Amino acid sequence: MKLTFKSMTIIVVGTFVIGIAGATLLGFWQTTSTKQPVAIKEGEFAGLPNPSDIRGSYTWADVAKAFSFDVKFILQGFGATVETEKVNTLEAIYGAAGLPEGTEIGTDSVRLFVSLLTGLPHTVEEGTILPASAIPVLRENGKADAALIDAAAMKAFDTSKIAAPANVPSAVTAPAAAPAVAVPVPAPQPATVQTPATAQPATTEHVAVVGTVTGKTTFKELKDWGLSEEKIKSVTGGKIGPGDAAVKDWAAANGLTFSELKVKLQDLMTAK
Repeated sequence: MKLTFKSMTIIVVGTFVIGIAGATLLGFWQTTSTKQPVAIKEGEFAGLPNPSDIRGSYTWADVAKAFSFDVKFILQGFGATVETEKVNTLEAIYGAAGLPEGTEIGTDSVRLFVSLLTGLPHTVEEGTILPASAIPVLRENGKADAALIDAAAMKAFDTSKIAAPANVPSAVTAPAAAPAVAVPVPAPQPATVQTPATAQPATTEHVAVVGTVTGKTTFKELKDWGLSEEKIKSVTGGKIGPGDAAVKDWAAANGLTFSELKVKLQDLMTAK
């Protein structure tokens, strides 16, 4: 039997359509993101969703649904109010909160929270901490070992200390002044007045730990540590910020999740 061009085209198209239909029925063909973390592959928790696979593009509602808990827990824990907001908004919120050097509240903080809430395992990234508001929620509802929750509590950041108002003393009514009495005052003697030196305010300088990517690391430091511009662009979507720009600030301004970007940059440093 001789195949014509027309019949060959029909066969190819038909095979393609049938293949897609079969893959769709079997669950292999997906055109949209399911916002479902991958399952843990082995061990006691095999088959359950993996907290380590939570992405910054997930919303609070996505996370709660994927791990089967009430969304109010995670909203209370992170001080959020809109369940359809994305998790990666944390980096913008806490980026200017004055966190201790080398610490971060971001997507990995959500992974840690979910791990402690559900009891599922997660390896925490260095510098990841929780807001203090998460601790009461975890102590009341968390399934993880109490010692793990206590350890997270010791590092938690108290957001109430960000802008604590100074105590202002209340006004005190002064007693009535006694009647003035005329007293002769001797002429004042000229005195030499010394002007005290003006105190200079202390400055706090970021001291980079060579080879360790933190929220203060700049693009210039990455290059100084041996990463080429091409390698940096390979994990930033083909873009790069100014040399003096902090990678974390630049990532937030460009819609990238710093916690994920930090891991990729650190991997490049390790492989260098």
